Amino acid sequence: MAAARRTDGLVTITLRHGELVVVLDPSTGGRLTSLTVRGEELLATVPDDVLTEALSGDPARNRDWYRGSFPLAPWVGTLDTGSFEFAGRKYELPFGRGAVHGLVAERAWDVVGVPTETSADLAVRIGPQLPGGWPFDGLVRQSFCLDDSSLQMRLEVHCLEGTMPAIAGFHPWFRRRLGAGRAAKVSFAPGRRLIHRDGHHVATTDLGQRPWDDLFLDLAASPSVTWPDGPTLTLTSDAPVWVYYERMPDGFCIEPWTGPFQGLGSRWAAVVSPGNPLVLELTMVIGENDPSI
Repeated sequence: MAAARRTDGLVTITLRHGELVVVLDPSTGGRLTSLTVRGEELLATVPDDVLTEALSGDPARNRDWYRGSFPLAPWVGTLDTGSFEFAGRKYELPFGRGAVHGLVAERAWDVVGVPTETSADLAVRIGPQLPGGWPFDGLVRQSFCLDDSSLQMRLEVHCLEGTMPAIAGFHPWFRRRLGAGRAAKVSFAPGRRLIHRDGHHVATTDLGQRPWDDLFLDLAASPSVTWPDGPTLTLTSDAPVWVYYERMPDGFCIEPWTGPFQGLGSRWAAVVSPGNPLVLELTMVIGENDPSI
């Protein structure tokens, strides 16, 4: 059985397999709060003082979006004015321009069944009478499975009655350094950038200026992160869209999404129905680093 411990009054779940240890916190967004390999933490937490300086005056400063890895559903990124069209009808959410990162990243999730030493399942309901006022009855599920060389993550968005649109994503933060002189080397080679212009998503071969905070398509290979004298972490996913965010000094994000921000009313949104969920998988594969780095 997986180890459960209480931190600041909250119960977390610890999964272990060999030298890999994962900590999940169901109470704060079904979040992956820790991924350690041979005792070294690979996930980042952006310090409060850095957030205060970088996001001064921005209400996003107070959101729980800057640590670990958390799920995004039933939309990703911004949802413009908090409205979208689906099946010929316009829906308004009670957020306005605060409709960011979906509805489940800061909700408490339920633990489904009994976690094992290497696996756990979580779920959270979404709907008209629940936080966020999503106009459809739905359910979001996550599963985590750890083996000797990888963490497999699965995110599902279910509709319990009728149909609804959905886009899903994972939002992991990775450490820029494991220690002095041990800066991460990132391999991320997109073919196109996806931009939002005049209400439409447009793909372009202009990859934009660094530092990136952009959506990308057509990756030449799975993204990877290598730390000197540490592990290599390769991200494999069936996601068509990837976000690369590198504008914080203490961490960066490489995020697989099933569609773009402001995408619920576009062709990118999956139409979900009972028995036909939207599914996103992400595997974090641990390998030895290249000694030449």
